[in-house]
Amino acid sequence: MNTRPGISVVLWCACAGALGAAAGWAAGDDYLAAGCAGCHGQRGEGHGAFPPLAGQPPAALLQSLRDFKSDRRSATVMPRIAKGYSDAELVRLARYFANRP
Repeated sequence: MNTRPGISVVLWCACAGALGAAAGWAAGDDYLAAGCAGCHGQRGEGHGAFPPLAGQPPAALLQSLRDFKSDRRSATVMPRIAKGYSDAELVRLARYFANRP
């Protein structure tokens, strides 16, 4: 029995964008960013242990995403999530969240 059903939901939400991209679905920036909302908030505002993404410099966001993808930066789930995005999608995500208030 799963004693932490919320974790399954968060992981599913976090991976939704990456899975859609891997399946070849056409993805808008809102769709790509939707996978981040489970942990980082609907607008990337962050909460609890999850840092805000909104308004951060795009170069810093992109570097973090690339570091997660290449295992240069460790975390519980982010390295696995980042690997599901292409480099172009990581650029789009960084730009998307940098432009959020």
